[in-house]
Order: sequence, then C-alpha cells, then structure tokens
Amino acid sequence: MDLSLIVCAYAMSRELPRTIYTLSRNYQRGIESLDYEIIVVDNGSPEPVDEAALSGIAPNVRVIRTHPAPSSPVKAINAAAKTAGGRMLGLFIDGARMASPGLIARAHEAYQSDPSKIIGSLAFHLGPDVQMRSVFAGYDQAIEDRLLDTTPWQENGYKLFNISALAGSSAEGWFGCIAESNGVFLDRDLWQQLGGLEERFVTPGGGLANLDFWERAVTASSGRAWMILGEGTFHQVHGGVATNGTEATREPMLAEYRQIHGRAFVTPRYTPQFVGALDDEMISRRVGLPATLPRKAYSINDRAFAVALPPHLLDAVQDGTLRTRYKGLRLAKNPFDLALYLRLLQALKPQTIIEIGTSEGGSALWLRDQCHTLGLTTKILSLDLVTPTLSVEGVTFYKADSTYPRETFPNEDILSAPHPWLVIEDSAHSYASVSAILDYFDSRLRPNDYIVVEDGVVADLRDPHYRQFDDGPNRAIAEFLAKAGDRYRIDTDYCDFYGHNMTYCPNGWLVRCEEKPNPSMLEGGGGENESPSLDATTNEPQKDPDGTQTAITVNLNTLESRSLFAAIRQKIYLFLRSNLRGRL
Repeated sequence: MDLSLIVCAYAMSRELPRTIYTLSRNYQRGIESLDYEIIVVDNGSPEPVDEAALSGIAPNVRVIRTHPAPSSPVKAINAAAKTAGGRMLGLFIDGARMASPGLIARAHEAYQSDPSKIIGSLAFHLGPDVQMRSVFAGYDQAIEDRLLDTTPWQENGYKLFNISALAGSSAEGWFGCIAESNGVFLDRDLWQQLGGLEERFVTPGGGLANLDFWERAVTASSGRAWMILGEGTFHQVHGGVATNGTEATREPMLAEYRQIHGRAFVTPRYTPQFVGALDDEMISRRVGLPATLPRKAYSINDRAFAVALPPHLLDAVQDGTLRTRYKGLRLAKNPFDLALYLRLLQALKPQTIIEIGTSEGGSALWLRDQCHTLGLTTKILSLDLVTPTLSVEGVTFYKADSTYPRETFPNEDILSAPHPWLVIEDSAHSYASVSAILDYFDSRLRPNDYIVVEDGVVADLRDPHYRQFDDGPNRAIAEFLAKAGDRYRIDTDYCDFYGHNMTYCPNGWLVRCEEKPNPSMLEGGGGENESPSLDATTNEPQKDPDGTQTAITVNLNTLESRSLFAAIRQKIYLFLRSNLRGRL
C-alpha cells in the first residue's frame, strides 16, 4: 500500500464527514493510481464514530475506537500507526481539518522526489479570521454551515481558499516557516525514527504534541522540509481546546511543553523545499496575518465580502473620502466608486436615479452633472430624513425614512418614474434600513435595473466608530440574495473592476435579471374562455387581433412569493391607470 492517512477525531459528527469527503477519491485529484487507506482514530467520542456512514463517503475508511480514552489522543494515534499498511503516512491530528483537492497528490510527488524529508502544508481557518478571535466575535457553527452551503467546495475545493483566513501557525505565508502542519506526511522509517508522537503530552487534545512533532521532524530532515504550495487544510469550528480555546485553556499546554523541553516553544527555522504551484491571487492574498476585524457576513454566491485593500491603505482612502467636496457640497464617495458610477451611467443610461441618502446634496448634484455631460435627461429623486436647503434643476428632494420606505417614500412618484433605474442605497448603513430598502425595491425594479448598496466597507474599516453598524449592509445583501435566488446577480464587472471588491459597495452592485415565465402565474391570452395578461416587458395590456384591449385575470392562488404578488399588483395598477384615466 502506498499511503495510510491517520485522522484523529473526538465528538466530530458534524465535521468529520466533510473531512473524510475531502480525502476521498471523489474529491482528491491526481491520485487515480494511488493505493491508500484512511484510518479514523476515535479517541473516546461519547457517540462512536459511524464507520458505515463514513464508508459510504470513502470506501477505504476504517475506524479504530479507544474507549474509555485519555483526553490526549497521542497514544491512540501511535497505536493506529502500527496498524497502518502504507509505506507513506499522513497525519491529521485534528479531524475537523478539510483538505484542498491536490493535497495528497502533491504530498506524494514530494515523497517520491525525496522520502527522507518531512512534508508539510499550510493551515487555514474557515471564516474571516483566525478562530481564536472570530468565535468571540460571533462566528459559530451555524454561520460556518451557511458559509459552506453557499460555496461550491464539493465541486471545486479550491473555493475554500476564498472563505478562509491564514492560521496563526502559518502566519509567515507560503514562503516562510510554519509552527506546525495539520496535514503532515512522511515515510514510515522517519516516523519510527522519531518514535511517533511524544506520549508525554497528556493535556486535552494532545497539547503541543503536533508542534513538537513538526519541530523534531524538521530537525531529523536536516533542516530541509518539503512545503506544498497551492494546497492546504481548512479548520472547521468545533469547540476544540487548542484552535477554538482561550488563553486560559492554552496556558497548561504551553506549561507542559516547557516542562518536557525545559524551554518555551519557538517556531523552528528551516530551509523549505517546494512542491506545487501558486497563481498570482494566491500569492497576494495569503501572505501575513489575517485581518482582526469581526464580521457577521462572510460571503455570498462564493464571493467574499472583504475589500481587497490593505487596512492602512483603506483607512487613508477613507480619510480622503470624508474630506471630498463637489461645488462646495459634501461628496462622500471614494475615487473608485466615482469612476464606477460614471462607467455605469454610460452603460445603463438611466432615465431615473433614486438616491436614498442625500446628506448635503453633493452626490445628487454630481450625478446630475455627469448625466448632463453624457447627454442624458435623467430624473433624479433624492431621499433623506432631512432635505437640504438646495434647489437643483433635474433633482427633487424628498423627506423620507429608509427604515420605513413603504410608509414614507414618495410611492406615486417612484412608481411613475421611467426606467431603466439606478437605485443607490446610501442611508443609515444598518441591517434594518438596507433590508427594508432591498425589500421595497424588489417588487418595483425591472430587468436590467440596478440597485447599488453602498458602505458594506464599514466592516473593513478599522476605526471603532464603524463597529456600530454591525456589518449591516453586507448582512442585508447576503440575506436578500439568498432569498432572491436568480432574480438578481452581483455585477462583478463593477465590483471587481479595480480588483476583488475594490469598492465601498462589496458585492453590492446588483442588477435585476429577467425572470423565467411561469405559465401558472398568469392565465389568459389563448383560448375562448381565457383573458390575456399584461405584457411582462412593457407593462402594457395585450391586445386582441382587432386591436382592442382586453381584461386580465390573475390566479392569486398559485402565487409563489410576496414579491411576485407585488409585481403583479403593480402591473394591475398600471393597467387600470392607463385605461381609466379621464373616465372617472
């Protein structure tokens, strides 16, 4: 047998199946001819690991259960290694670690080149930050499940890089030195030479046994360890004592290491040998420590919300943005978005711009002037809690509350405004207000209209002032798109024009899409006893062959959503208004 993978687990009924799937032949690439087994070490889980269920995921799985078991799994892992049939061993001391699709193939490639050296891989944490911090900022299993559900990692495991942060143990990045490897590979002879894991590590989870093993293996490899580029492992949050613990729970582990070695642990220095490859994006995104800011929304439709600007540079851009003025009026828009709006105005040629969030009126004036320069006769409606003392030709200011749009917005003026629309949500930046705006316009937008949600960037700005917004815009976008399905798409031509989400509107440039017709929604137009419906693209009533307009019949019992009902209600209103004007 070529390889034995040893995966240690304790109470991981949620995490372990994902890990095993990422180690299976259905997921791993380039291992068609590799003969390997997966040994799961169940270190006394209250509910035994279900071997039959795991075998349905990967038929080459077998489970070794220790029960009762000590809190440290090192003895159980060493015992399992003695039963392994592979010439090459792979150790996942934490069974909550998913793998990237080429990890096994790259490790085997390095092993074939020089089997005398230890082979390591970088570690990542699912979520926006290392989990030592993110779990105390609200990140939990439910959030992580939604994150994975919206990412097609089963089809392309490299998508996991888009929703993860570099682990602290791998803080130096691809070309630095790591403190430990959570997907480590080596020859059986080297394992035996090292004596396996050090069994004096008896603290829960094995304490620093994995770090100690990597340190000793690097030394035994003459300071030249193999490092795999472009692959990694991804930790799922599960309440483990090491990765998801506190400083208080980690202190006994550090003390145990000092007791065994007579010194504190220090990341070993070595000369890495590389196998694998990196693309430009992976190089730029995975160097250095992850961000420290808490988030509530991480990604949607396989797109992270994070803005691709270093924090210090983003802070500088924000400082300039807050000082930007146009014709003496506040214009709090950054240079990226000013250029993107100009680009969108040229492409969309909106007949109406609806701006929620007026401030001093500078942005409405700027939009008006850009439209004039482009030869557009665009109607601009600008809404805010307080209207400016400003009179601008082509711009109408309204007093309105973005949290209660149905009650306070100029509904008649909005409904009668010509399309295409550009709606700009730039008001309170709260979850409640953005959600209300998205819901309000969902039934009013037509295909190819745009709605832009500004200031999701507040989640990336470091000043404590921005924590009050609680990641509101991004949370609202993520929830709205999850419910809206294919009615909207994120226009990446704008979001990513200067780089991934290089905008203050991350994942917030939304375009309304054509809806697929459902014959059960509207009846009529064909048979003798049927009445024609409204034309879905023109909002005009269909006509009989003789040119006369006829009535519409709507089957309300088959409506599938409130938004569809609102859209049909709007069509009825337009039909009645166009046919009854002047008759009452």
